[in-house]
Amino acid sequence: MTHATADFTPEESKAATEKLRAAGVTLALRSHEEFTRFFDGLDLVEPGVEVPHRWHSELGDPVPGQDDAVIPGYGAVGRKP
Repeated sequence: MTHATADFTPEESKAATEKLRAAGVTLALRSHEEFTRFFDGLDLVEPGVEVPHRWHSELGDPVPGQDDAVIPGYGAVGRKP
């Protein structure tokens, strides 16, 4: 599962949310803590809740210029225990 956040880009996220709201689109941005709660009762697959480009980053080559603000979100996989 992935989810957008304003944790890394608060001003840009606020502007984007306001622009979407004006167009009638609701966008819920969640913090790391808020996103992590979706996995309560599940076993998180390693590395757990992480920024998408860091989730098993060893499986690919880094993309130049990519940092936490480029994909401002979190990703994780949970399994039923």
